[in-house]
Amino acid sequence: MSWNDTLNARGWKVPFVNKSLFQIGKELRPAIDRTILRNSRIPDAAIQDTARFPWIAEMEANWEAIRDEAVRIRAEDIPSLGEISFDHGRIAADRRWRAFFLKGYGYRMKANAARAPVTAALLERIPGLVTANFSVLEAGGHIPRHWGMTKGMLTWHLALKAPAEREKCRMHIEEGETLHVLHWDEGNSFLFDDMFNHEVWNETGEDRYILLIQIKRPCRWRGNLIQEIFLKGVRHSRFVQDIRKAIDRAGRKATSSAPQ
Repeated sequence: MSWNDTLNARGWKVPFVNKSLFQIGKELRPAIDRTILRNSRIPDAAIQDTARFPWIAEMEANWEAIRDEAVRIRAEDIPSLGEISFDHGRIAADRRWRAFFLKGYGYRMKANAARAPVTAALLERIPGLVTANFSVLEAGGHIPRHWGMTKGMLTWHLALKAPAEREKCRMHIEEGETLHVLHWDEGNSFLFDDMFNHEVWNETGEDRYILLIQIKRPCRWRGNLIQEIFLKGVRHSRFVQDIRKAIDRAGRKATSSAPQ
């Protein structure tokens, strides 16, 4: 069975239609995204204006404290995304892409948050936060071309530790005929819509550390309602529950192996 077939087969099947919730959500997503965009308070653009989001300035002002917590945890203590999430499959095949989750879909990863208390406290002040993690792309790492889950979310990157060879560590975002080439500069950030195709390279000898946050797209009431229903479904899906279990296992393992 191929990876896609396995993914579609995962989870409880709805009676009569014989489809998993994942499959149903995938089929409904285009209609959901159209409704969200009709009710969006911001334009449908690949790169978004960070000035619309006041919390970003506070996060940037605290970037050094956030960086210190991420670097203290270290890349070798941060699991690869492919190890904790089967569903990321193809795009997480390169085990040099690592993710240390602090919050996700309403769940607070208590053991992880305890290792980054300053960052965890700052996250509590971000309106509409969906997920937050320290994302590390190790030297030589590559994340293949892909797009995200829904127009209902935006993705924000705060650069914490960037390779000196700036031009060799980059992200491409495709917006029609325009190719945006983005780099990470320590203490600075950018906000984008990950439903546009994007691809990431780190062709340097250094690791790249960022704080990666996903927030709800600002919408009028109808769009907000659709977002809430969709995200509630994701929260209870096998996609999220498998990640939670993997993070819990990793936390217990780290605790049991720590010096007493």
